[in-house]
Amino acid sequence: MHTQRPDLIRLVTLFVNSKLKTQISKLVATRLLSALCFALLAFSTAAQTAASYSFTTLNCLWFLGQESGKSTEKPRTGNEYVAKAANLINLLPTEPPFFVALQEVGNFNDVSNLAKRATYRYRRTYTPLFAQGKDTYTQQDVGALFDGARGWSVVGKASRASDLEKNLSKHLVVRLTNSIVRTSIDVCVIHLRRPLDDSSESKHVEQNRALLRWAMGHLAQNPKANLVILGDFNEGKPVGSAKQDLAVLFQAKPPLVDTLTLAAKPLPTHTDGKAYDRIMLSDSLVKGLAGLRFSAVFVNEHEFGKDPVRRRIYTDHFPLTVRLVGR
Repeated sequence: MHTQRPDLIRLVTLFVNSKLKTQISKLVATRLLSALCFALLAFSTAAQTAASYSFTTLNCLWFLGQESGKSTEKPRTGNEYVAKAANLINLLPTEPPFFVALQEVGNFNDVSNLAKRATYRYRRTYTPLFAQGKDTYTQQDVGALFDGARGWSVVGKASRASDLEKNLSKHLVVRLTNSIVRTSIDVCVIHLRRPLDDSSESKHVEQNRALLRWAMGHLAQNPKANLVILGDFNEGKPVGSAKQDLAVLFQAKPPLVDTLTLAAKPLPTHTDGKAYDRIMLSDSLVKGLAGLRFSAVFVNEHEFGKDPVRRRIYTDHFPLTVRLVGR
């Protein structure tokens, strides 16, 4: 009978055991990696859920470069323009805003310059959003700043909406999505005309009706849609009054909510004491039905808008902010 050599047996045993250990190690490593990824995703989701997202709107009062617009209210020199860009961003809340709607800017360059100032102040990258408007008389437009470092992204690019094209010369719409919390927000930035007489009053109402149609286009498809309409509504009537031109927006189903009605006290958004600027939210955002819910509304008042000289390098509007939090 042939006898196997002990050293050969030991070598085979070691070889088998090493292979087995390697397979077990790979299996354990794979499972540990999977568990780690799951934990990180859960942590990220929890962080997103607990996070707050501030939407701010600010009328920049003729923040136009030298190449556009003709007004004594706009910066008169390059130095004034640079100073105004810094001043406008410094008027914003201390907490880095998630989204800033801008009115009375001239073009993409103006929005881009404000994005650079915001990036410098808050130490996070802000993306300028712009869609060329059709106001050839004042050459004013709207734009926005977006902080994309929080797991959110822009779907496509900022654009103009067909529902609003006829009535609103100054607007942009954008959809923001978050794959982690699996929700989205449709945002509309606007600057409505001033109702100075019966004719312009009628056009002002029609602008608000156009916004109602835009909102209902989303809500008809999804009653829990997250909608934000923000900007200078040029609404001079008291907040909550049924005589407001924007009151037509309350006819939306589910209704849109003027966040100033949720404040504990009256909040002026202009140095004259009125609330021309508003932030409207869909019912879903107020109640927290789709990932985010309303938390607070506030303004950052300042004294720079009362003096005509200082106003030129600041603004006579106050930043209005709404804070949303994870559900």
